[in-house]
Amino acid sequence: MPENNDKERLRIIAKYTSAAFEMAAVIVLGALGGRWLDGEFSTSPVWTLVLTVVSVALGLYLFIKDIIKK
Repeated sequence: MPENNDKERLRIIAKYTSAAFEMAAVIVLGALGGRWLDGEFSTSPVWTLVLTVVSVALGLYLFIKDIIKK
């Protein structure tokens, strides 16, 4: 029985860890993409702010979807 409890605990840790890394990756990619667009179009900080906010919303959506699904 303790072995099953350890496996369940590891499964839960892996679920939350992977969801958190996915959320962080989405936010970082959005911010970097916005920074790149600001450099291309000289619109600093418009695209960085817009894409960061959108990527935070998308990251939260994916995080919640992953946590509910698993």
